[in-house]
Amino acid sequence: MNKWLLLLAALLASGAQAELRGLDDADLAEVNGQAGMSLSATLRFNKNPANTRCNVGGATGGCGTRIALNFNGGPGFLVIDNLSGAFSFDGALLDVVRIDSSGGFGTESAASGTQAVRISLTNGRFDNYRWTLAGSNRANPVPGDAAFKQTDLLTYQTNGQVKLQGNVYVFGVR
Repeated sequence: MNKWLLLLAALLASGAQAELRGLDDADLAEVNGQAGMSLSATLRFNKNPANTRCNVGGATGGCGTRIALNFNGGPGFLVIDNLSGAFSFDGALLDVVRIDSSGGFGTESAASGTQAVRISLTNGRFDNYRWTLAGSNRANPVPGDAAFKQTDLLTYQTNGQVKLQGNVYVFGVR
């Protein structure tokens, strides 16, 4: 029985034909999908507060995700703390563009004649978002750590939605 099925599959497959050939520039220009790459994502921070630290070691401001950055091995940390809420975007586009006056850039552009990566955000949203910018002497507080010190510099919070759209251009440096 299996031999007959294999023979039948081989006969059906022999009828299917495809051509594999190189494409010249004219044929390639007709191919769809030449406008870059589109991305969509939803990032949720602090969805489950039980998995975060809450006012540990004298830290203030509540519960949230913590990102601590240390530059050049220095003694202090730049901290994005109490990160909570959601950021989502639909249709972020990545594309390479030429920077010149014909592309809508005036002659005042210092980078005229160069190429840049354009990141276009057509529909970005922050939902009930919160973060605190701070300076700290430790990456993460430990319960009972009396030496832990953190200075909150700025707190941003929205109740509801903030919508974003626009372009960011990234230039290469030689």
